[in-house]
Amino acid sequence: MNYLTDAHALLWHLYWPQRLGRAAQRVFSNADAGQGCIYVPAVVVAEMLMVVQKGRLLGASLDHLLPHLRAMAASDNYPLLPLFPETVIASHQYTIIPDIFDRLIVTETISRSVPLVTRDPVIRQSGLISTIWD
Repeated sequence: MNYLTDAHALLWHLYWPQRLGRAAQRVFSNADAGQGCIYVPAVVVAEMLMVVQKGRLLGASLDHLLPHLRAMAASDNYPLLPLFPETVIASHQYTIIPDIFDRLIVTETISRSVPLVTRDPVIRQSGLISTIWD
């Protein structure tokens, strides 16, 4: 099965997997084993870089993160998605999601008809998409 991830879910998978919900852990474990695909939007990559550069994730460094991102770019299990103007334009209709990055992630999730791996309460409570966590 295919999924899409938000930044915190992917960062926790890489650095603190114990913070993931059980269902989210299974999704990432399956993708790591080649039994699924987790799409990684460009805005997720940007947010991950920002979080790590600002020191917001204990133990995370660019020296550790960048090889993971390069491996994802070469992987069939974690394809990195570009950000297209069409996605940005389509996001205008999801104003229930106030954060633009989250809105773009939701728009990408809807366009791909996949569940989103996220703990974000605003996204989960919006009812716009199916989410995976617990």
